Amino acid sequence: MAIDSKKIIEIASKLQIASNEKGIMAAFGVYAAMNYNEFYFKVVSRVIHTLGDLKAPTVEQKLYNAVLECGYHTFHGIRTSMHWREHIIPMLSSPEDEVYALVAFTNIFGIGYIEIEELIPNKKLVTIVKNAYDPERYLIEYGKQPYGRCYMFSACTASYMDLAYGEKYPKGIGTFEAKEVSCRSMGNNICRFVAER
Repeated sequence: MAIDSKKIIEIASKLQIASNEKGIMAAFGVYAAMNYNEFYFKVVSRVIHTLGDLKAPTVEQKLYNAVLECGYHTFHGIRTSMHWREHIIPMLSSPEDEVYALVAFTNIFGIGYIEIEELIPNKKLVTIVKNAYDPERYLIEYGKQPYGRCYMFSACTASYMDLAYGEKYPKGIGTFEAKEVSCRSMGNNICRFVAER
């Protein structure tokens, strides 16, 4: 059975997501904190630009690692949830199907619509995002950037492959590494991410 991305988004979007007084919400078998993205953007962008071109790559690598860990564990929680077992597992017939399903789940978070451009089983995943909102904010606030700024999509691209093709959870993290090869914050018309072993 082929993956029905629209159905996955529809199912996930209908789930009631309520948070407690601390902003913590339980859904998809994981706990998530409800925070304003603007706060995250301001902290990250100001730190990177304060450090300058020589020190910023160290912080950017730490951001990538943090998002990779978050994505890896969050998506594992999603794929072990009751909703995944009930609705998604019947659609899965290969690790590639799982990658497509995880991408569909990512699209319910409202951070931009990620699509698979190329998938070579167990070797390479190329994803694209046309409407990520962080690149536009970097352009407005800081001008054209020397590097891609979509840390979240880059690390998520790697985490899909880690879960589908890496060692069994939790040992598979870091099996794949993703790089952002084009970004709207650099003046490109699309954000593109390549994950390879």
